Amino acid sequence: MRYIAENTTIPIPHVHETQIHDGGVESILMDYIEGQTLQDAWSSMIPSQRMSVAQELHGYIQQLRGLKHEHLESHKNIYTRRPIYQDEYLFSRMTTSVPDLVRSDTATKRREGNMVFTHGDLAPRNILVDDHGHVTAVLDWELAGWYPEWYETVRAYNFCNDIPGWTAYLSAIFPPDHETEYMAVAFARHMRR
Repeated sequence: MRYIAENTTIPIPHVHETQIHDGGVESILMDYIEGQTLQDAWSSMIPSQRMSVAQELHGYIQQLRGLKHEHLESHKNIYTRRPIYQDEYLFSRMTTSVPDLVRSDTATKRREGNMVFTHGDLAPRNILVDDHGHVTAVLDWELAGWYPEWYETVRAYNFCNDIPGWTAYLSAIFPPDHETEYMAVAFARHMRR
């Protein structure tokens, strides 16, 4: 979070202290920021307020994508804890089930795509807004890191469908050029069921 605070204008809580307690439980002491979650505010917002939030978030994503990295390292990821990604047999069954056309097109884009800094969980529950529809904070940065440029877009379409009307604004937030990756991830999720 300090990296974000030092390199962007994205509103985030100021971190005062981090601690690791017995048993590996981590805690962060940070500022309290006024606002309500976008998830709670969404239904009472008028379309112009919703678009204002979408445009602010688009600007923040552009700032994140503008950050440069020296090298990439792996870190725990939300997917790696799931059994299908830990079990080689299950993973191979999933990947061999993806149609060849989707797999080859995605592989081509992946080679050509960039790694960009991503929030990792930019969902309405992690965005605070004020009464006027202005973003006051972006929270929950635990999944932030360097990901393929399509990652945040695909996650947003796959995991943020529980708020009526939210997906209609995603194209104003994210670049709309990752349809193939979205289809591949949606297909893989379907195959896991």
